[in-house]
Amino acid sequence: MDPADRDQTSRGAEAEGTQTEQSAGQLLRTARLARGMSIEDVARQLRLSVRQIAALEEDDYDKFPSATFLRGFVRNYAKLLQVDEGPLLRQLQQSLPPLPAPTISYQIEGIPFPSNQKRGRRNLIIAGAAVLALLLLIYEIYSGNEGNKEKQQPAAKVETTTEAEQVVTPPQFELPSAVSTGGTDSVASGEEVRMVEQKHGTQAPVPTPAPPAARQAAPSVIASESANAATSEPTDGADVLRLVFEGESWVEVKDSRGRLLLSKVNSPGTEQVLYGKSPFSLAIGNASEVKLAYNNKPVDLSPYINAYGGTARLSLK
Repeated sequence: MDPADRDQTSRGAEAEGTQTEQSAGQLLRTARLARGMSIEDVARQLRLSVRQIAALEEDDYDKFPSATFLRGFVRNYAKLLQVDEGPLLRQLQQSLPPLPAPTISYQIEGIPFPSNQKRGRRNLIIAGAAVLALLLLIYEIYSGNEGNKEKQQPAAKVETTTEAEQVVTPPQFELPSAVSTGGTDSVASGEEVRMVEQKHGTQAPVPTPAPPAARQAAPSVIASESANAATSEPTDGADVLRLVFEGESWVEVKDSRGRLLLSKVNSPGTEQVLYGKSPFSLAIGNASEVKLAYNNKPVDLSPYINAYGGTARLSLK
C-alpha cells in the first residue's frame, strides 16, 4: 500500500470515528439542518414543544418523563427526517444511565397471619349484617301484605262525627240518582231501595221505612259513606286525586287533617276520585297495577314502589 492510499484510509477512519462519537441528539440536529428544517417545523409536525425538541438535540434527557417516552420521541423524529432509527437508538442507549438491577427481598419473619380472634370478629360482623338484611326483608314483605290482610279482615275506618253516624251503620252500596230529586235532598223510600236491589241483583234485606228522626239522620249517614264511595263530593279549592286500578289493589288515603278519605281493596277495572286538602298521605298496594293523577297531572309511582312487597308510600303536596 502506497503512502497516498494509507493517508486516505486514515482520514476515512478518523471521519468514521468522529461520526460514531456523535450523540443521538447531534445526529438528529445534523439531519434536520441537512433537510433545511427549523426546530419550530419539527415541533409542529411532531406535536411537541420547541423546548422538548431543543432538549432532545442537546442530549438533555432529564426533561423527559422516562426513557420509554424518550425512545418514542427519537423514533418519531427519525421517521420525520427519513433516517435510520437503529443507530440513533443504540447511541441513545449508550447515553442513558444504566437501569438499576432488580432486587428481590425475602420477608420470612413478621408475616402477618389473621388470628382466630380477628377471624371470629369478622364472622360476627358478617352474621350481624345477614340478620339485619333478613329483618328488613321480613318487614318489607309484611308491609306489602297489608292489602291482603285488609281484604281478609276488613274493618270499617270511618270517623264518627255525629251521634247518628255512631248509631246507624248502613250497608255499603251506592244509591242511584233517584236519591236526589226535585232539587231537594231526600232519602229513597223502601220501595225505591227494593227496586235498586232487584236491579243490581243483591240479596240484602229490604230496609223498612225509617221514622222521621231516622230520615233526618240519614243525610249524615250518607255523608259518612262517601269516604269509601267511588267519588267524594268536591269542595271549593279542593285538590283532586284520581286512581285507576288495572289490577286488585288495597289503597289508603288521608288528607292534610289526617281524615281518612279511602281505605279498601279495589277491584280491577274500577277507579276512585277523591277531593280534599293537600298534602295527601297515600299507601298503595300492588302499585304497579295502579295509575294515579293529582290535579289532572299523572304521577309516576315507580320511584316509590317497594322492591319486595310492591307497596308504594308517598305524600303529595
